Amino acid sequence: MREQKSEFKWWSNWAPEKLERWMEQKEATGWHLVRVSGNAIRFHYQKGEPRKMRYCVDYQNKVDGGYVSLFEEAGWTLVYKATGWYIWGMAYEGDQRPEIYTDSDSLIERNKRLSTTLLIVLFMQFPILLVNFGILSKFPLIWIVYLVLFSFLTYGIIRLNAANHRFKNKGGRFDGRN
Repeated sequence: MREQKSEFKWWSNWAPEKLERWMEQKEATGWHLVRVSGNAIRFHYQKGEPRKMRYCVDYQNKVDGGYVSLFEEAGWTLVYKATGWYIWGMAYEGDQRPEIYTDSDSLIERNKRLSTTLLIVLFMQFPILLVNFGILSKFPLIWIVYLVLFSFLTYGIIRLNAANHRFKNKGGRFDGRN
C-alpha cells in the first residue's frame, strides 16, 4: 500500500502564490496531492515519484458554465472548489511553468473580486456589533476578537489593493511571479 499523509496549511487569501509554491514543493519531493478538504486548509498526499506540477489558486464569486470547461480544455485539472475558491493543477516538463493568468489585468480583476468580498464581510460586522452592543459590553474580551477580525479583514484588503497597484505600475507586464 502506498504511503499517505495529511497536512494542515493555513494560508492567506491575499497571497495565494505562497500556497501554490508550497503544494508544488510537495510534488517535487514526491508527495502527490490527492485531495483538499477542511475549507482548503487540509491537504491529502500520496507518495509517488517526484514531478513538476503547477498549482494555481483562483477566486471567482460568480462562475458561468464556461469557466471550468475553459480551464479543462487548456489541460488544467480541478483539484478543489468551494466558497468561490478554485485550485487548479497541471503537470509540466521543462522550466516554463504554466499560468492561469497570463496578464496583469486578469490578476487585478481577481484581486478586486476578492477585495469586494472582504469589504462586504467587513461591513456586515457593523450591524452585528450594533445589535449585540449590550451583550458585548458585558464581555469585553469579545471586543478583542472583533478587533482581530477587523484587523485581519482590513489587512487583507490593503494587501490586495497594494498588489493591484504593483501590477498597474508594471505597465501591464506580467512575469508569473507577481
